[in-house]
Order: sequence, then structure tokens, then C-alpha cells
Amino acid sequence: MQKIKILAALLLTIVSCKTIGIGQKAGYAEIRATIANELLLDNSQVLVLDVRPLDEFNGPLGHVAGALSSPIDSIEMKLPELSPYQNSTILVYGDRGEDGARAARILVAAGFRNVVNIAGGINAWIEGGYRVVNSQ
Repeated sequence: MQKIKILAALLLTIVSCKTIGIGQKAGYAEIRATIANELLLDNSQVLVLDVRPLDEFNGPLGHVAGALSSPIDSIEMKLPELSPYQNSTILVYGDRGEDGARAARILVAAGFRNVVNIAGGINAWIEGGYRVVNSQ
């Protein structure tokens, strides 16, 4: 419980401290895969969006368990579907980080308040040894 409070406080204040893996970007946080994994372990209320194309989401690399596919090219069309989560923590990731960062900027511009991007995307997640779901 204490760990959840600490992570929530860090994300809400978006501390710019690279040593613990959290950085602030244009209205969203960018975190290392280690922090993202802890966030998911400590909080089941996080919405996870994989913004890679659907064939990559279902491809050999797999995706983060519980992630929803929301390709970057169509994320703006999905904003009405996502609107109930405007005040929730939304964790986004792409391939290596650029698409995740782009999606984070789109969500922030649309009024989402707690948007977090995984630095390095799914590749950093896998390199960290964290679990993925693979449909193949």
C-alpha cells in the first residue's frame, strides 16, 4: 500500500529525476520499463495502450499483458472510447518510444491528465525481462 502511494505521488508530481527512471515531457511522464512494471504490479487501474500497428501487437514480440491495441494512426478516432479514462493513469508504449511519445502528446492535448510513456517502448520492456503476451 505504501509503495502505491509513493508511485502515485511521483507520477502526480511528475518529478524530473532521471536516477529513479521518471522524467517529465510536454505534459506527460516518461518512465523506464522498471518503473512501468512496478506501476502495473501495484495498480490494476492503469489503462495500458499499445500504439503499434495491430500486426505488431499480435506479432512475434507480443505485447504487455492487459494492453489494448490502439494504433497511433487511429488513436485520435479512439479518443471518444477512451474519454472515460481521462482522469485515470494511461500507460502508453510503441516500438522504441517515439510512437508512444506521440500518442502521449495526443492524449494530453485531448485533456487526459495522467499519461505515462514507457521510454524505449516494447523493446525496453522485453530487454528488461518483463512479461509479454504473444498470440502466436
